[in-house]
Amino acid sequence: MSRDRETEGESERKTKMAAATEAKTVHSAAVTYFSMLSLLSLCPPFVILLWYTMVHADGSVAQTWNFLKQRGLQGLIEIWPKPTATAWKIIFIYGAFEAALQLFLPGKRVEGPISPTGNIPVYKANGMAAYFVTLVTYLSLWWFGIFNPTVVYDHLGEIFSALIFGSFIFCIFLYIKGHVAPSSTDSGSSGNLIIDFYWGMELYPRIGKNFDIKVFTNCRFGLMSWAVLAVTYCIKQYEVNGKVSDSMLVNTTLMLVYVTKFFWWEAGYWNTMDIAHDRAGFYICWGCLVWVPSVYTSPGMYLVNHPVNLGTQLAVYILVAGILCIYINYDCDRQRQEFRRTNGKCKVWGKAPSKIEATYTTTSGETKTSLLLTSGWWGLSRHFHYVPEILAAFFWTVPALFNHFLPYFYVVFLTILLVDRAKRDDDRCRSKYGGKMSAYDNVVSGKLKLKGKALDVKAGGIKKKKKHKKQHQDFQSTQNDLSSASGGSKEVSVDPNEEDINDADKSSGEGKASHYDDHLTPAERRYIEQREQLDVHRLAKQANKSHRDRIQDFNQYLANMSEHYDIPKVGPG
Repeated sequence: MSRDRETEGESERKTKMAAATEAKTVHSAAVTYFSMLSLLSLCPPFVILLWYTMVHADGSVAQTWNFLKQRGLQGLIEIWPKPTATAWKIIFIYGAFEAALQLFLPGKRVEGPISPTGNIPVYKANGMAAYFVTLVTYLSLWWFGIFNPTVVYDHLGEIFSALIFGSFIFCIFLYIKGHVAPSSTDSGSSGNLIIDFYWGMELYPRIGKNFDIKVFTNCRFGLMSWAVLAVTYCIKQYEVNGKVSDSMLVNTTLMLVYVTKFFWWEAGYWNTMDIAHDRAGFYICWGCLVWVPSVYTSPGMYLVNHPVNLGTQLAVYILVAGILCIYINYDCDRQRQEFRRTNGKCKVWGKAPSKIEATYTTTSGETKTSLLLTSGWWGLSRHFHYVPEILAAFFWTVPALFNHFLPYFYVVFLTILLVDRAKRDDDRCRSKYGGKMSAYDNVVSGKLKLKGKALDVKAGGIKKKKKHKKQHQDFQSTQNDLSSASGGSKEVSVDPNEEDINDADKSSGEGKASHYDDHLTPAERRYIEQREQLDVHRLAKQANKSHRDRIQDFNQYLANMSEHYDIPKVGPG
């Protein structure tokens, strides 16, 4: 009985330790609470105001502001649409369809990263199949006249309103589940209701054994709705105007390419901070259920009523630039995923990758090792993959041109989000890896090193003819001694590092001569004597040199070396 109590106490201790670790915040307590309460209270009305401005206020923030200024809070109440039965029906059918695809479509078994308590989550990688089935089904329903996607656009405000309230209730369910029936030991409470609700209670909440809630909210509902709504906006513009503008085509194409890239790489996403470190709470789940369908798709929402004729040339330029950014973002993630999969035994840009081995300790006291990639894209900067992601968002927004600011809100939001995420990730890694993270920072964020021949500092320096002549004589004398010792003509290396090598050889030779003198052959004695003479000449030559001359000789030696002997670059920035 006492052993059982001890085991339970140990389990509880581990759970609390994990919770305490996850509850650590990057910012001060005041900033943390202010940001959490602000997002909890301001995000829901912002979604409605964004929709209203895009659809009913010509995309003008000033027009919406003037309306609210005149009507006050009553104006917001008038703007806010009530959830309708049609909206709930669309959400329920879509959610049930995606949940069924997640459960029943076949997929490869994939293991996620080891959790802080030592658990290894298991997933079924069928995201690409679900994505393909979803788009084909949606377009087929429209093509055969079974369902018109414009209904979704016409009830968009009601759908967003229903999602706001429904997702809030869903987050309450997750909070209660985390207290009552957690799915694994990767759960626990920080002791603060606001933090637990906002950041979540469980790292890997599941319903049953196979239905992963975060995969559903983040991937199958949130990211999938991004593609569905992008297609919806395109169809709506076609039915309103009888054609689709090139700006809408560029926007929709880039968004679909990005979402396609995501589902192609979905198994890699399960190793990111969203899944492996952020718990299932308001921040992640409400954001993916509401914020992604509304804010992430907002540039396309704006273009429905504001078609822009870019012209073929400009449209192609924007499209190619956007696809290039998406590819670079994908290749960054692919490099890291392949590096992890092969345990560092792979090629990065055609060469063996450079890496740092970092150890960490789990909450159970077990020591594990991680490999940190420091070459390829990951040698340019610690979070380089965020740069092409932000640029890709800009390129699928820029077809809206610059008549209004609101279409660019997503780009601004994404930049702030990724900067904050980079800071949180850096702080987490420093806490996890300790001193090894400092070594990683030094390697990845070091100064740019340029290869090439150094300046001929000796040619432009002050020459002392008398001393130079003496040095030349000493060099010739040393060369002759070496030739007589070896029976041939060999050049003496001017590598300054050889001084240490020769000193080491000399000390070992002298030890042998004094201790084993009786056992040496005549040839060995002559060799030792010749080495001693060479050392005398070398030391005499060094003694006649000033510090300035030695520095000039060293710099000239470096300048004459081929690039083959240069220190290889680990990373340029």
